[in-house]
Amino acid sequence: MSLGVAGLLVLLPTVSDACQPDPGAPTVSASEAASAIAAGSDVLIVGDSYTTGRGSYDGMHGWAQDLVAERGWDATIDGVPGSGYVNTGRSHSSARTYIARIERHASLDPELVIVQGSQNDWLVDAATLESRVEQTLRTAERQWPDAVVVAVGPSAPQPRAKTTVAISAAVAAGARDARVPFIDAIDRQWFTSANSASYAAGDGQHLNDDGYRYLAEKIDGALEELTRAAPSERCS
Repeated sequence: MSLGVAGLLVLLPTVSDACQPDPGAPTVSASEAASAIAAGSDVLIVGDSYTTGRGSYDGMHGWAQDLVAERGWDATIDGVPGSGYVNTGRSHSSARTYIARIERHASLDPELVIVQGSQNDWLVDAATLESRVEQTLRTAERQWPDAVVVAVGPSAPQPRAKTTVAISAAVAAGARDARVPFIDAIDRQWFTSANSASYAAGDGQHLNDDGYRYLAEKIDGALEELTRAAPSERCS
């Protein structure tokens, strides 16, 4: 009998630990996410040339435009080719970085903020990029405390995607530091050697119209995942 009690006592902490919150997990609840992505929401999207739509038929219609139309959002789309969390693009002006552009949108009142990219941040070391990502995402959270902030990592077709693995990892780390949901196109293997030829633009660096539609669908699905209760919510 005493052995059975001892065994039970050993198991109890394990059951309890299963419902302990992850200190690094995003702070967004399922209900908050559902409200933020609902039709009619005010949305801000900040990103690079993928958000602009470079590589599409007219060079001005990317995943962001497709997703906004599909979701029925009232959106401000701020895409600047060559830009990133750190990279300034051809302008060599810090005004082109994500954090500066987010600060310039202070007059907006978005319910959802999506920060996309950026594979342009390839010249900076991982620690610097991680720190800048955290700073940028925390700025968005402070500026709009009621908004849901989501980061989307680099999403290039293969073989370009192979060169963005370290960038994606640094962005993921920065998002985790800020406790912001991160959508990882590389880890999810959205673009593979099998499908990239159909989705890549002629330069191999960007996506074509089909590629942007595909990316919009994938991001849409990832956002829907945020509306499902996390284990910590189910335990409460």
